[in-house]
Amino acid sequence: MIKRILKKYDAGTSHIHAVQKGYRSQSFAAEFTDGSKVNLIIYKQEPGILDKIHCANYVSNFLAEQGLPARATVDDRTVKLQGKRTVKYAALYNYLPGQTIPWEAYTMDHIKQLGTVMSNMHAALKPLSQGDLPFVIDEYRALLTRIEKYFADDGVHDALAGKLGLAILDTTRLRPALLASVDLPAQALHMDFVRGNILFAEAKEVTITGILDFEKTAWGPPVFDIARTLAFLIVDCKYKDEAKVRKYFLHSGYNKRGKSDFIPTPLLEDLLDLFLLHDFYKFLRHNPYQSLEKNEHFVRTRNFLLNRNIIARTEMLE
Repeated sequence: MIKRILKKYDAGTSHIHAVQKGYRSQSFAAEFTDGSKVNLIIYKQEPGILDKIHCANYVSNFLAEQGLPARATVDDRTVKLQGKRTVKYAALYNYLPGQTIPWEAYTMDHIKQLGTVMSNMHAALKPLSQGDLPFVIDEYRALLTRIEKYFADDGVHDALAGKLGLAILDTTRLRPALLASVDLPAQALHMDFVRGNILFAEAKEVTITGILDFEKTAWGPPVFDIARTLAFLIVDCKYKDEAKVRKYFLHSGYNKRGKSDFIPTPLLEDLLDLFLLHDFYKFLRHNPYQSLEKNEHFVRTRNFLLNRNIIARTEMLE
């Protein structure tokens, strides 16, 4: 099937590597008879995926033109794959070297480099017009509504208390924070600048060689991108304390070595609460409650939310 798809791009293929599966797609590295190497991405079927592909390519192609190591199309065509009951899409991209590494392996230099490249990415994206990019604030307003509805359910409330000994505290301040962010300068954002989408060089020098998966790209203030990545870093870089992660990512990386500047504000903390709460919500939605105590990422997320007074232990409320 992969060879048939590649023929639609008029490409002679000499070798196709094993599939690499991601959350939204399947990725196939392929070598052509002329010696060049590409990535064929077959996207998962989901509502609005074609629009997401077009927005992703719009942003990532622009970044690649600015010299950043972003995934870029090598052919403007998006191939439609019509099945008996499904419709999927495929697109052809440049091959980016390097590899993803686990959060546990992130050193101080990896975190600094992550901040530096995000800062440079934001600087490069400032001239890009919005085009069809969705508003990130609208997306997270809708998300917050779903989260609030979920936790307002009596069954969820009772299960959360009975099985995990937890209760959700007041989250009403998160909505005004989203409203206030409407007045901030906006630009194109990545919104998924996390471990699985960042490639590092395999050499000793810490260098980012690939920025992947722009399907969550959106239009909004850069603090949304910053907070989303920082939320992952403070939870998953378990061998680094939070203060050092913030210092390496924001000060040493983003501000000191990058081309953009960011001054932390209360909005950053509100967005961190929102993103951590969203991750907590996803854990609850997709896992049996009784198994969650065995999940290290859940436990760390829960502990951060307890420390930030977004959730509480029911015994403390009695």
